[in-house]
Amino acid sequence: MLSDQEIRKLLRSWVLTKAPDLSADGLTDRTPLFEERHLRSVHLPELLMLLERLRAAPIEVEDLRPGDFRDIHTMVDRFGGAGVTP
Repeated sequence: MLSDQEIRKLLRSWVLTKAPDLSADGLTDRTPLFEERHLRSVHLPELLMLLERLRAAPIEVEDLRPGDFRDIHTMVDRFGGAGVTP
């Protein structure tokens, strides 16, 4: 299982490939990704699949809450390795 730090690094890399307007220096774990329109709703399915792959466990769509994808910190806190029970 990947550590939360490894998940953060891979999420940062993915976000930077999808958000050409965002520089590596401008991306923090607290950067509002959808609110500031660095990511759009069209990115959500791919992001969800990436998170499932990184945590090696499915994410139940019915359990999603508003704000789960606000920023990298929130995603790792909600879906990261530490929050997954085998």
